[in-house]
Amino acid sequence: MLSEWVRSVQTRETNIKEEWMRKGRYLLVILVCIGILALIWPVTDIGQHDAVSPPEPVYQQEDVKGVKAQMEEELASILSQIEGAGKVDVSLTLSSDGVKTYAANVREEKKDYEENSGGGKKVTSETNIAQDIAVNAGSALLIEHKNPEVVGVLVVAEGAGDARVREDLSWAAATLLDVPIHKVKVMPMQEGRK
Repeated sequence: MLSEWVRSVQTRETNIKEEWMRKGRYLLVILVCIGILALIWPVTDIGQHDAVSPPEPVYQQEDVKGVKAQMEEELASILSQIEGAGKVDVSLTLSSDGVKTYAANVREEKKDYEENSGGGKKVTSETNIAQDIAVNAGSALLIEHKNPEVVGVLVVAEGAGDARVREDLSWAAATLLDVPIHKVKVMPMQEGRK
């Protein structure tokens, strides 16, 4: 009886091993077929590869005339308060426009494909970049605001005939606009314009 039991156990073990070997072969054949299909199946249209440039920051140029006029008015208002200056007119020269930079969500997706054709290996790479402006409470999220760069200042003042007033106006304009003193010119106002 014991010998029959041992034979039945051995027979079951042999049957199980044979069954696993058969299933293993089928599984191996299926995996090889899937691998071959993956290599020859065209995933993308290879002819559609364009050079992708890196994303630019999202910015908006401001109305330069409006910003320039506002800066000139504010500077003239402040300079006219200097003792002896009298009425003051200001003209600014700007080298660049003011720029506002907004936050953007950037998604970058890279895909690499390897293809075998005729014994050769071909590697194809695809990059997709999507950029969306970030919004906070219904408006674009501003992360940086650069004012226009001032490169020259002309101040015309009633009291600029006096050297002390001219020097005070020059230093005040240079300090307020953060420009070198040699880029500020102060001139006396015409007699008829006063």
